Amino acid sequence: MNSRLDHFVAEGRRSRGLRSGGRACFLLGLLTLTACRLDSQLRIAERILDRYQRATASKPLPLSHVVRMKLRPDRAGDPATGAAEVAWEPNRYRERVSSAGVTTERGIQGGKAYAIDEDGFTRVVSEPVLRELRTRSYFWRKAWLFQDRERARLSLGPTDAAAVSLRFLPQGGNPLVLRFSRRDGRLTAVRSPRFDLDFGEDGSFLLASGIRPRVLAQVAWSGLPSERIADAAVGGACGKFAGRAEVPFERTAEGGLTFPGAVNGVPLRLALDATADGPLRLSPEAAKRLGVSFTTDVYGRAIAAGATLAVGTFSCPGIHVEALTQPLEPDGVVGGTLYREAVVEIDASARRLALHDPARWVSPAGFTRIIVDDDGDRPVTNLRRGSRVARLTVAAPTGSADLAVAPEALERLEISAPGTVSAMRWGILELPDLSLERDPHPTSVGWGDDGKVGFAMLLRFHSHLDLTHRWIYVRPVGR
Repeated sequence: MNSRLDHFVAEGRRSRGLRSGGRACFLLGLLTLTACRLDSQLRIAERILDRYQRATASKPLPLSHVVRMKLRPDRAGDPATGAAEVAWEPNRYRERVSSAGVTTERGIQGGKAYAIDEDGFTRVVSEPVLRELRTRSYFWRKAWLFQDRERARLSLGPTDAAAVSLRFLPQGGNPLVLRFSRRDGRLTAVRSPRFDLDFGEDGSFLLASGIRPRVLAQVAWSGLPSERIADAAVGGACGKFAGRAEVPFERTAEGGLTFPGAVNGVPLRLALDATADGPLRLSPEAAKRLGVSFTTDVYGRAIAAGATLAVGTFSCPGIHVEALTQPLEPDGVVGGTLYREAVVEIDASARRLALHDPARWVSPAGFTRIIVDDDGDRPVTNLRRGSRVARLTVAAPTGSADLAVAPEALERLEISAPGTVSAMRWGILELPDLSLERDPHPTSVGWGDDGKVGFAMLLRFHSHLDLTHRWIYVRPVGR
């Protein structure tokens, strides 16, 4: 009896060993097959790059270099022009765009991203801007042609009858897809969040940033720099505070918030909108009342310099303003111009808006402090639902809804719109059920822009938005 039992035990062990060995061999086979497939794809990708280099005589650019481009509108009959410059040196990168006497700049310095807006205000900006600039730097330097590709991950992208594409993931950057012609091997398109280029046969290309309208560009010069990239220093504020700057606000039918102000001494009613990250925007009628001269830039914006904004006892001289072509109610829209200069207080109970000097303002007691980031004069914050995160611009008109969220972000959060969402958290605050709608103007979700926090939600709180120090202080109304 014992011998027969020993026999069955031995057979069982042998059978289990064969099964486990079979599973190991199967897994080893899968890993080997996957490795072979990846290796094959890598060889194909390298051949595509080799063909591009042979066909165009392209090569990686030096450690220090400058590329200058001419810009013109992607609109027939528009005579406006502009210029762009991309420059880099070890550990530094800079992009400048100039048109109609206005220059903006973004770059990387000391491992941080910075931005200089139309009024010369300079500040350190958010991580998504840094990722975008790292990707742009990777492309313009042609780092994808270095032998080690700067350790960027490479894979095959979408392919069709006309073109093949390669997908790069630069370290610290966004995915970058390069599309090459099957016919002659030339580069035909570039795709990355907020960075799209479409090349023509003559070497010109359409350039789209995802924020401003796309423009036509042509490389005018490329060569070694004549000087080093200058240091960028945070600063450039124009805000002047004379006592307490406080004005009443009103709600609009569109879910916005308006308040009285003045531009060049002309009384106006202004809307507060955090998505307005450029110059203060004026209706055609309000712009005429200022008596200033506007010049159209390459993006189609009518821009004037040297205006003065006043809100209560606060003033900001020397700013740029934009004249809109379509009628606007109320007289103007302001966002970044205020947020960069002042701590913006919105007291929902008293229905008043106040502006405080960031250098002297002291955070109030009894308020919850929540992190706010800076997308270049545009305040953004994170709302969480469990482990899922939505990155939203704070204080924008969203109709009667608390939140307006892009479709891709809705899918990530596992919610649907229009409707109601529960179990959302803002910092340490557990939020009540919030009304939700789809963002009517889809944002750059792949870049890190998921939608908006509307005034309907923000006015549930008494809030102080301090973009200078990257905090918003909130206290629920009634407490």
